[in-house]
Amino acid sequence: MRVAIIGFGNIGKYLAKWIIDEPRFELRYVVVRKEIDKGDIDFKDQPVQFRKEITSDLIEDVDIIIECANKEVVSQLLTFQEIDRTGMKMIIISTGGLYQNKEILQKLKKCEVIIPVGAIAGLDAIRAVNDEITSIKLQTTKHPKSLEGAPFFDNAKIDLSSIKAPQTIWEGEVKEAVRLFPKNINVAASIYFASNCEDLTIKIVADPNATSNMHEITCEGDFGKIYTRTENKPSPDNPKTSFLAVKSVVSILRNMNSSIKIN
Repeated sequence: MRVAIIGFGNIGKYLAKWIIDEPRFELRYVVVRKEIDKGDIDFKDQPVQFRKEITSDLIEDVDIIIECANKEVVSQLLTFQEIDRTGMKMIIISTGGLYQNKEILQKLKKCEVIIPVGAIAGLDAIRAVNDEITSIKLQTTKHPKSLEGAPFFDNAKIDLSSIKAPQTIWEGEVKEAVRLFPKNINVAASIYFASNCEDLTIKIVADPNATSNMHEITCEGDFGKIYTRTENKPSPDNPKTSFLAVKSVVSILRNMNSSIKIN
C-alpha cells in the first residue's frame, strides 16, 4: 500500500522508519515545509519524494495518508475532492482539525477517516455506549512546559514558570479547547467523535511535579460508569507529543489487513 506522511517531526520520522521496514507498505511521499536533515533515515530502495505542499497528484497516487502535522493541515487536506474516493484511508492525529471541519467531514462518502486512540484509552467502550451517555468529562494534567506556546496564554494572565503546585488553568468545552490548546488537547476532539457529546466538559491542570501527560475520562449513563486514566511518557524531544500516540498509528497500520479486529 502506498503511503504519504504529512508532517515530519518526531511522529513522522518514527512512522517513516517503521513503514520503510514493513514490506506491505511503500513510502511514496513526505510533505514537510521546512528543510530537514534526511541523513538519519535509511530510505533503502523506496523512491520517497519530499514535497513542501499537498497536491492533487500526490493524493491520487497513494492509498494511505497519515497526518501528523497540525489542525491547519487537516483543514487544507479536507479541501481536496480527490480524498473522497473508494480505497483511500486517512489517519488523522490532529483530530482538532476534524472537529473544526465537521460539516465537510459529514459530506465524505467513500474515503475512510481513521482516528487513532492516540494518548488515551477507553474510546472503544465510549463509542459502544454513546447513545446512552448522560455525562462525560476529561481532565488532562501536564507539566507546565508541555503547555507552553498554546494560544490560550496569549491573553491569559498566567505565568507557567511560577506554578509550584497543581493548578487548574482552564475549564470549558471542546470547541474552545481545540482553539485555545490545539497541540495539547486533540484527545478532547477524539472523545467527542467517540461519544457524540457536544457538552463534553474539559479541565486542564498544570502540575510542575508531573512526569507524564495524564488524561482521566469519566463517562456515565444508564450503562453504568466508565473511568479511565492514561499516563503517557512525553517524547524527550517534544514534551507535547506522547509516545502512545505514535504507537497507536503503528497499531492501525499493522492490523490494517488482519483477519482479527478488536473494535
